[in-house]
Amino acid sequence: MKGFLTLAVSACLAASLCTAAPCINGSLASYIALAGGGCTIDGNTLFNFQTVSGTAGTTAIATADLLISPFGGSTSFGFTATTAKTAATGTLLESIFTYQISGNLYTGTSITLAGSSETGDGAVADVQNYCAGGTFGPSGVTGCSGLAGSLVALDGIQQTDQGTFGGVTLLSITDDFTLDGGLAGSASGGSFTNQFTAQSVAAIPEPLSLLLAGLGLALAAVIKRGQHE
Repeated sequence: MKGFLTLAVSACLAASLCTAAPCINGSLASYIALAGGGCTIDGNTLFNFQTVSGTAGTTAIATADLLISPFGGSTSFGFTATTAKTAATGTLLESIFTYQISGNLYTGTSITLAGSSETGDGAVADVQNYCAGGTFGPSGVTGCSGLAGSLVALDGIQQTDQGTFGGVTLLSITDDFTLDGGLAGSASGGSFTNQFTAQSVAAIPEPLSLLLAGLGLALAAVIKRGQHE
């Protein structure tokens, strides 16, 4: 009995380690710290957040200064990233990071800019490169092993952009958000939103899930037998 309980506890611990926690409000730094385990939004796992090399001459927006707020459910979900940073004249600030999504069948992506402001020739932009059904190379932008696409949003000109594709089970995303103070202006903060559409896929029992189910039935039988002895 003791050995059986030890096995059951070990299996439960293994299950908890393999199950990502729900995504919550946090900084980009905290999402990067989740590494390959990631976090979930109603069955969709967002994982492998990493910064990648930025544009020459830019100043990186610190990962602690980009705040991420997840939203949505299984078939329409995403997050809004917000910063309060301002790029002064002659300054170009950038946040460029990559991540992946799995768990359902993905059919579309969109980006939206909101809450930014500019003076003079300042500009705020977000460019999203996506790789549907595959992964990028080390640059996080090129070398897509699936279907590659790109979205562009420019504050005051084109606030939103979207793309669709055949259902895929893996999405790789790279966002490049810039605040450009221009030659005689400034650009201030605001937010950009990544939103995805998906089709739910039927849950298929994994080997670990089947093991836990079997252990649960066996444990119930052992307890019942003990009560009759």
